[in-house]
Parts: sequence; C-alpha cells; structure tokens
Amino acid sequence: MNISGKLSAVKAVFLDMDGTIYHGSKLFPTTIPFLNFLKEHNIKYLFCTNNSSRSKADYVKHLAGFGLASSTGEFYTSVDFLIDTLREAHPHAKRLFVLGVDSMLQELTENGFEIVDDNPDVNVVSFDKTLTYERLCKAAYFLQSGVPSYSTHPDLFCPTDQATVLVDCGAISRCVELAAGKKLVQLGKPHGGFLQHAAARLGLPPQATIMCGDRMATDIASGVNAGTLTCRITGEGADLTSQADVTPDFCCEDLGELQQLWQAIF
Repeated sequence: MNISGKLSAVKAVFLDMDGTIYHGSKLFPTTIPFLNFLKEHNIKYLFCTNNSSRSKADYVKHLAGFGLASSTGEFYTSVDFLIDTLREAHPHAKRLFVLGVDSMLQELTENGFEIVDDNPDVNVVSFDKTLTYERLCKAAYFLQSGVPSYSTHPDLFCPTDQATVLVDCGAISRCVELAAGKKLVQLGKPHGGFLQHAAARLGLPPQATIMCGDRMATDIASGVNAGTLTCRITGEGADLTSQADVTPDFCCEDLGELQQLWQAIF
C-alpha cells in the first residue's frame, strides 16, 4: 500500500514534542497549520512525551508560551502510562517510593497514591532534579529487595538547545540497576503499551493511528511495537543520532511535508 493509502486509514496522530513540534524555545512554523489541518478533517491528536519533568497542566502553559493553545486532555505522558500500568498490574498498590519531580508526585497523589519513604508497595524511578545519594540508594535497595520497580522512561538525556547535558531518567535508572544487580521494568516509549493505552483513550485501535517523532529508539520504536503507522521527522532539531532496529513507514522533514502528503487524499 502506498503512503496515501496508509494515511487514508489514520484517525488520530500521536505527536512527539521536542524535535517534532518545537525545539528548545522555538515552535516550528509548520506546527499550528498542521494541527489546524487535523482539526479541519476531524483527525484526533495527542501530544505523547516521555518527559516527566512537567505535568500536563505545565505543558499547557509551556505551549501557550509559544502561542499554541492546548488542553490537558491532549497529552499522554510517561506518568499517565505509569498510572495506567500500576492500576492494571498492581490494583491494590497505594504506597509508592518515587524518584521524581514535585509535579509528578502531585499527579500521583491526585490519582490516589501515597508517596512514602519506607515500605512501599511499588518503587518508581524517574527524572528527579533534587536527587540525593540517600534516595538513590533507597531506590536501588527496594529494587534489590524484590519490591515491584519501574522506570518511567529510558531516555538518557533531555533535548536542549542550551550548553549543557540534562541527565534524564534512563541514566538514573541505569545507576540504580547497576547498584542493585537487577533490572527495572521499563515503561514509556518504546514500550508498545504506551501508544496502545494512548489509542485506547481516544477509543481507537493502534492500527488507526500514526506516531510522528524524531527519535528512532523511542518514538518510532514505540509505534512499531504498538502496531501504529510511523513517520520519522528529520528536520531542524531532530535527534538523528538515535538508532534502533526498526524502520519507519516513511520520513518527512517536518509536519508541513506530512501535511502535504495528507492533503493529496482530500
């Protein structure tokens, strides 16, 4: 089936954020026209991100700073997938030990979980700006002791246009795993369940959706693992160093090129 034929079956779009709709402090000029195109043709969309450093409300404010209006219902994050996973795999779990930022802890609390320092039902490792050695050791100990333990996402660093390296959850998780001698259960993209749950929120099968993103190892691999169509974004701000043993259905320089391909159908 050609590209047009594949796109004609798509009812929803999953959009990575940094490197796809913006980069650093710059919103790509193709983003708003693309979203307007989707709305015009009644195609649903969700912003899908592994980044747990912001809550959905924070992301709404962040995008508003670009002049892009959004709502919390238009996001599916690694924290959402964590909550969905805990409710399915550990329905009676309430007490969580968490390495994470305050907004993540608040979101977990609002969803009925209790954040604790000892005797957790589940151990969670995520992005943490206030990480201490003591808490890092606790996370490793709980993993080693057999407490169900999860990493929210595998990203080693956060994308940035600043002169620094922003150490992310994946790097922290590796430290915990090496010290404990055991593996955390890895959530977030590229886990196939991430986009499968996102599709379920829209009332659609994964086969009726497309994942658009720049990172092969997370964005494209997540689509392949979930059974969605995939489009790799390769233009400005894209992470072209990310590699994985998967192949996107097609590549576009930006969302504008994808829009042009899609417009040929209508």
